Amino acid sequence: MFEVVGGRLVPSDTKSSPGTDSARSTPSPPRVAMMSDRAGLGTHPGPQKATAGAHPAVGIGYRRNLDQWTRANLARFDVLEITLDHCLAGSEATRAAIFDLVGQIPLTAHGIGLSIGTDAPLDLAYVDEIALLVDRLNAPAYSEHLAFTRVPGRDLGNLLPLPKTETVAESIIAKVRTIQSRISVPFLLENITYVFDWPDSELSDAEFFKLICGETGVGILLDVENLYVNSENYGFDPYAFLDALPAGVVKEVHVAGGAALSEDFLPRPFAADSHSHPVPEAALDLLDHALERQAPAAIVLERDDRFDATEEILDDVALIRARLDRRFEDAHVRHALGSAG
Repeated sequence: MFEVVGGRLVPSDTKSSPGTDSARSTPSPPRVAMMSDRAGLGTHPGPQKATAGAHPAVGIGYRRNLDQWTRANLARFDVLEITLDHCLAGSEATRAAIFDLVGQIPLTAHGIGLSIGTDAPLDLAYVDEIALLVDRLNAPAYSEHLAFTRVPGRDLGNLLPLPKTETVAESIIAKVRTIQSRISVPFLLENITYVFDWPDSELSDAEFFKLICGETGVGILLDVENLYVNSENYGFDPYAFLDALPAGVVKEVHVAGGAALSEDFLPRPFAADSHSHPVPEAALDLLDHALERQAPAAIVLERDDRFDATEEILDDVALIRARLDRRFEDAHVRHALGSAG
């Protein structure tokens, strides 16, 4: 049997590890004393300002389970993505391990506990803690999910979709502006996977994002695996979604590999964003297509299960780099031919 964990459908005997990117938020995480000074970057190129034609930084999401392996292979990555809630709710050892990376490699910041879609005011104390963490990590951006993970008084433990209506978009727009006013770096919203959609949704996924981005200037963290999974499960064209997004709105990208789940109660195999297997070719093809009109600063590989399969992680990073190298070599050739003509 399977269950939904962290917004993903996984085998019911799979246990979430303390270092995994679970959407379970902690209602009252321990307060962390922060430093206000910003640490310098290391020698890695890192995800700074991306421009058209720039090569994105490629890296992985930091997981405590893979701390020693990550440090041993640090030179293979341009960037690590830090899940900020692991700092807020993690042990002293976890926080120390994360903060020790500052200055060794560029870090970008990701969250799972904001629940921007909850029909209630933002937790401003939480937002302010996030702002301090972002500064301490010297992160160039802060990303969160366009989703809700709790309702007043109850943590739902999953990334859940929002009704895609103009009224809901107006609520998100107001919250985005509040977050932007309290955080010193660009704020990004990520597309999620979902196991249901609201019947009163009026807008497509792309229209919902375009409305929010157009009103606030917020960028998108494009998860190509989430897009691929949703398109498989709901039968829509993922390329149409990418083509509908404004050029340049995607600032970072997530890639991952999931699994196809089969159960007696399912009419057909269900694509699950389990972050447990190699990245499928279809997701890499979506990345290629997105890069035709987008210039993300960073591409981050997520892995939250089967941590012993580290060679798969390195192989996926190599595949992403190969796709990028081929794209930029082709662009260079086209530019050279155009100049010669």
